[in-house]
Amino acid sequence: MKNTIVKTLIYDKQVRLFFVDNTILINDILRLNKETNKTLKLILGKTISVVSLISGTLKGDQRISFHMTMSDPKYKVFADADAKGNVRGYLNGELLKISNDPINKISLDRLIGNKGTIRVIKGSAMNQFTGITDMPYRNIVDDISHYFIQSEQTQTYIGANLGFGNDNCVLFSHAIFAQLLPGAKPNLIDRVKHTVNTNQEFFSNLNKVSKNNIDKKLSELFKDVQVMGYSPVQFFCGCSKEMFFGMLHSLSQNELIQAINNKEAIDTACHICGRTYSFKYNEIQEILK
Repeated sequence: MKNTIVKTLIYDKQVRLFFVDNTILINDILRLNKETNKTLKLILGKTISVVSLISGTLKGDQRISFHMTMSDPKYKVFADADAKGNVRGYLNGELLKISNDPINKISLDRLIGNKGTIRVIKGSAMNQFTGITDMPYRNIVDDISHYFIQSEQTQTYIGANLGFGNDNCVLFSHAIFAQLLPGAKPNLIDRVKHTVNTNQEFFSNLNKVSKNNIDKKLSELFKDVQVMGYSPVQFFCGCSKEMFFGMLHSLSQNELIQAINNKEAIDTACHICGRTYSFKYNEIQEILK
């Protein structure tokens, strides 16, 4: 069950427990950033992994967006997802520029620093909520848990493991999300966290279990397990040539005229998926009419 969120309730429906093996998704997105060093792959990979799992909590036309700003405010990470499990994420241009800089030797902890922040926008087009928290743990995963605890006043535990091979390709990526439901006993979140941390091998291989046996396997660790359903996650950018047509208006009239006179095309590229769109000189003429 690769790239599939498993949604369950445990402890007599007091806790919702979601988990996912999103190795394929993470590799799909990180391959778009081939020049990125391991530290930056880690920060983007962990962010996307967690956001992909949180997509399972959304309904209807809801979306959730995470904007992370490092202590140096010119360095930013973005990721968002919708209720259908469409996920995307990217590093901003300033972060991409430092792939060959000494940042290669700097840890994730130092990159986030003591002034890192998370800004979350959640909801539908007509009803959105925005929350901002700091990043005291400097490791993405615990910082997003901290966001839910501080901003939404909801006891939440998030775990995510991501491993790289010698070629910096992702060997595995899986995540788990546990959240107390209204009326739940506060100590249950600590029990879930302890169970997960002491059974890492179990959760690393849980998605290899068939759907028919998942509740049985989970029942070995948790009380009153009920599987509620499954939902997919996949990379989806949503860009189109029409979206980039408007970017041509940012060019000067002289640049446009030069391209037309020389019968040259103007190429644009999506910074999220890397897809390129080429505009021929006759298409550029439409702008000057």
